[in-house]
Amino acid sequence: MELLAPAGNLERLKTAVRFGADAVYCGVGSYSLRAPETSFTPDDLAEGIRFAHQHNRQVYLAINIFPFDEDLEEMKAYFKQAVQMGIDAVIVSDPGFLSMIRFFDSAVKIHLSTQANTTNSESVRFWKEQGVDRIVLARELSLSQISEIKKKVPEMELEVFVHGAMCIAYSGRCLLSKYLNDRSANRGLCTQPCRWEYQLRETGREEAQSIHEDARGTYILNSRDLCMIEHIPELAGAGVDGLKIEGRMKTAYYVAAVTRVYRAALNSFYKSGNSYAFNSEWLEELNKVSHRPYTTGFYLPEKKTETEYTAKASPIKNYDFVGTVDEHKPDENRIRIRARNRFSVGDVLEILDPQYPEVIKTRVDWIISDETGSSLDQAHNSYIVYIPMPGEDDFIISKYAMLRRLT
Repeated sequence: MELLAPAGNLERLKTAVRFGADAVYCGVGSYSLRAPETSFTPDDLAEGIRFAHQHNRQVYLAINIFPFDEDLEEMKAYFKQAVQMGIDAVIVSDPGFLSMIRFFDSAVKIHLSTQANTTNSESVRFWKEQGVDRIVLARELSLSQISEIKKKVPEMELEVFVHGAMCIAYSGRCLLSKYLNDRSANRGLCTQPCRWEYQLRETGREEAQSIHEDARGTYILNSRDLCMIEHIPELAGAGVDGLKIEGRMKTAYYVAAVTRVYRAALNSFYKSGNSYAFNSEWLEELNKVSHRPYTTGFYLPEKKTETEYTAKASPIKNYDFVGTVDEHKPDENRIRIRARNRFSVGDVLEILDPQYPEVIKTRVDWIISDETGSSLDQAHNSYIVYIPMPGEDDFIISKYAMLRRLT
């Protein structure tokens, strides 16, 4: 199975490649269903494609909004430019745009976005006839339903999301009616509860109050995060071809940490065969990135896991990303760091290095400024500093390795 990681900018693209992604997906212009700050410039896209191809990895370009007529020509121009740069696939959702590009370059694969809400084998056959090479299936499907689709259309590549944030409309469809009345809008049974007037009554009191949203928001629509790290064999058994991590809005640290874990799990799965066993340390690592409580979503309906997180809006965050490694000088027992967040003398930092399966720890006994050579008590964002590395350990820390600390 291919591991596909998010690339919200050039740094995150390179991070995903270094930490084990087989492919990355990114957007350019304003046509990729993500905020402008995650959009690549043409120059960055060209550099990202070169970097990925140098490491035998692929780059997929998301052009998956549902466009108006005035969008189509510019979208087509972006696509043609990306093809000339060497893009490996384009992710689309709109059939009109698909029709415009399907014969442009047969070497570029066409992937159908999850926004197209593909939920059955007949739809898969239809899209195959339109020139689609891979379908990112709707998030509402269970593993058994995915397996049935693969059996009926084995020649179609199937991709699914396996990790990251979700909303109540998982694949662009509202689930509020299903949540409140068990009548799903996705089955044509919507009772339009979004239009009702609601009241809130505290237990033990007679009077009701209208619900007002405060600065933190209300939480009925607040989903848990998807996490399928414990179910790699089941995903493979269902015939899934691509495992997709959500998160083009996430940090480089998030991309590194999550990609690293799924890479380790996939490597172990394919190496171990029938003796494969889930490693609990993988889930512990995923708990160290910013996240909401995890769920398996719709994949395993028999588990009846919760999908909503009604306690609060903010995610769980136990670790801070504090910097990246610039250089390791083993003869001097120190590493140079580009700081991203504050850390202090006395902190214990954890190092995520794509070369090593284990997390490496080092205590910050001192901090030296690279610019002045003076001792510091703390390093802050944009500081370049040296910190000690144990000299007795026989390894070299990679450039761009990530450092974090417990908050």
